Amino acid sequence: MQKVNEKIVLDTHILVWSLLEPDNIAKKIKEQIASAQSVSSLYISSITLWEIAMLIQKKRISVFERTSDFLKYISRIEGLSVIEISAEIAAESVMLPGAFSSDPADCIIIASTRGIAGSLITRDQKIIEWANQGYLKVIKG
Repeated sequence: MQKVNEKIVLDTHILVWSLLEPDNIAKKIKEQIASAQSVSSLYISSITLWEIAMLIQKKRISVFERTSDFLKYISRIEGLSVIEISAEIAAESVMLPGAFSSDPADCIIIASTRGIAGSLITRDQKIIEWANQGYLKVIKG
């Protein structure tokens, strides 16, 4: 379970599921998300907004409003903060330890999580296996 005031970062699929397909998320994870949100310790990387726009464009997810309106809605969710891609995050994303190489968006999400010393909620097995080497705190979503 999450520690008090622990910073929680949502991987893109976890955010999408929490908004559009909540049955894909275990009750325990929903509770952790709600707890973090209640104390404004819930985060996403700004690249997540881009990934969601791509998912909508590719018709992999459906929303019933303009893409920009949906993204604005997400960025205004109370208790959820967007971590912008800073110079530090950009640099960290290409120099992750342990030779992590994956989707560039994953690298930015990881660097964003590390940058705030948070825990990432994800089901991405590649990220989980890399994190288990001690490089990142993860919560298996």
